[in-house]
Amino acid sequence: MPTTTMTQPLPRSSTSQSLRRLIASLAITILCTINLYYNIYNLDGDLLKDIARSYLHPIHNNGQIEREQGFFDDWGASNSEMNKLKNISLPHGSFFFGPDSHQVDIPESDVFDPSASWSSLQHELLDDDSDAINVELEKKRCATYDFGFPDATMPLKRRRLFYGALISGDSAEVIKATSMEQYNIYHTVSLIESNTTQNLTPKKWRFFGSKDASKELNWLYQLFGPKTKVSVDYYVTSQRKDQIDGDELLIEYFQREGHSYRWKFNGMRPDDIAIIADIDETFSRDFLRALQICDVPQFRPGQSCREPKVLGSTLIFESSPECAWKGRRWFHPDAILGECADQIGDTKLHPPTKRDRWESHGTRLDYYGHDNEYTYYDTKVLADLNMEGQGPLWLPHDFRREEGGEDAWKNDEWESPTAYHFHNFFMSGEEVRFKYSTYGHADSKALVKSLRHIHADGDIMLAVMCALGNHTEDTESSFESIAGTSRPIYYLNKEARQARHSMWQDIVRRDEEMYGQSNDIDDYYEEEEDEDEEDDDEEDDEEADEDQEDDEEEDEDQEGEDEEEK
Repeated sequence: MPTTTMTQPLPRSSTSQSLRRLIASLAITILCTINLYYNIYNLDGDLLKDIARSYLHPIHNNGQIEREQGFFDDWGASNSEMNKLKNISLPHGSFFFGPDSHQVDIPESDVFDPSASWSSLQHELLDDDSDAINVELEKKRCATYDFGFPDATMPLKRRRLFYGALISGDSAEVIKATSMEQYNIYHTVSLIESNTTQNLTPKKWRFFGSKDASKELNWLYQLFGPKTKVSVDYYVTSQRKDQIDGDELLIEYFQREGHSYRWKFNGMRPDDIAIIADIDETFSRDFLRALQICDVPQFRPGQSCREPKVLGSTLIFESSPECAWKGRRWFHPDAILGECADQIGDTKLHPPTKRDRWESHGTRLDYYGHDNEYTYYDTKVLADLNMEGQGPLWLPHDFRREEGGEDAWKNDEWESPTAYHFHNFFMSGEEVRFKYSTYGHADSKALVKSLRHIHADGDIMLAVMCALGNHTEDTESSFESIAGTSRPIYYLNKEARQARHSMWQDIVRRDEEMYGQSNDIDDYYEEEEDEDEEDDDEEDDEEADEDQEDDEEEDEDQEGEDEEEK
C-alpha cells in the first residue's frame, strides 16, 4: 500500500489537548448547525420547536395533506397550490404530478440553448438524433456490446426510453453532466422531489412554491433537449421515524414508486424501455443508442420477468472528473422492458408478489422474489393460478434493489464502461456533510468531521487525497489516464474539467485549513468513549468491592450465628 508522509504536531499536554478538542468540537457543531439552519432549511425560527412536537397525518382519499400546526410554516401556501395538481394517495404518502416540459410556456427571460456552450467535438457526438438509421453503423455498435442486430422478423426502429430518478440538492454541475449524455434521447425524464430526506429530516422544496423554484424548474426543463418530456413531481410521505424501523432507504423506495405512474401518464407501452438511476448516474450515450436498436435478449417480447435487467458497468468519479476509481466499477443504472414494469405490464401474466409493507409496497418478502429466490412465489402464488415460471412486475426501486439480470460492458481489451457515476459532485463541504448526516445510512457525527474522515475508508477520502495530488493504486492519475474508450461527453471539454477540479481543490483546501489533517474531532470522540469506558470500569470495581464487603459481612454474621447455636 502507498504511504503518505504526515507532519507530526508538537507534543502537547493531554489536558490542554482535550480542552482544545472539546472547544473545537463545540465551535464546529454550532457553526455547522447555524449554516445548515439558515442556508439549507431557510425556514421559520420556530421550526425546530415545531418539528419536536409535530408529525405528518395520514393522507386522505382526496390526496390532500394535513399537518399539525407549526410543521413547515411555509407549507400553507404551497399546500393549496400543490393540491391543485393531479395526485395519487398510497398507504405511505402522496404523489403530486406537475406538468411536463411540453405542457408549459417558458418565459422568454428563462429560455436558453444548452448546445450554445458545446465544443465542436461535443456537437459531433450529440448531433446523432436523425430519424434515419445507418444500418452498418448500428451493426458495429451492437457488436461492441455483444448484442445482436435485429433480423428480418424484428422491426428496425428505435425503442423509446423512459427514465426515472430522484432529485434533491444535487448540484447543477452533476445535472448538466448527466443530461448532456442523455440529450434528446429519452422520451420521458421523470424526476421526483420530496420535502424530507431519507431519514425524514425536513427540507424546503427546491422546484416548487417560489420564483426561484420556477426559474430552476424552467432551467431543468430545457437541459435534456426539446424532444424529451421532462417533469418534476412531488412526494409527501405519511411515515414517521418510528414507522420505518430504522430502514431509512424505505423512504427512497416509496418515493421511487411515482416513476411508474408518470411513465403511464406519458403513454409508456410494454415494448418501451424503463431506466431507473440516481440523478448523478447515466448510461453512456453510445450504450443508450445501443439499447434503442440492438437485439438485447432482456428486451425481447414475452419475458418471464424473473431476470429482466440490463445493468451498467459504471466508471466512478469522486467529486471531480480528475478523481476516478481504478479497477472498481458501480452497477447502476438499471434498464428493463416495459412489459416487466409496474403499472405498464400485465398483472394477469405477472401476478403481484408479497412485500413487507401493506403486502404491495416496500421490499419483496424472502422467497417471494427477494434476491431472485421464488420458492414461495411459485408454491403460494403461481400454483393457485395454475401458472409456472413467471415473475412479478417490478416496482421502480426493485430495479436497483433486486437481483436478476446481466451487466453490460464494451467488448474491448479494457472492458470499457457503459455508464458513469459522478459521485459527491457538491459545491461546498457543508453540502457533503448535510448529505452524510441526513440521508440513507446517516452518520450522526458527519457535521463535525473533516471531509477526509466522513468516509475515511473510501469515497470521500479518495477524493480528498486526489485533490491534494496524492494518487494511490486505487485511483487514476487523471481524466486522460483512464483506460478504455469510454469518456463522459460533458467532461471532454477541458475547461469544464479544470473548473470542476479547481472548485473541489478549493473546497478541500478550506476544509483542511479549518480541521487540519489529523482528525481531532474523531480523536475527541474516541477520548470521550475511552473516558466513559474508564468510568464504567471504575464503577464495576466499586460494585465489586461493595459485593466483597457484603460477602464478608454475611460470613461474619453466619459465624456469629454458628457460635450462638454451639
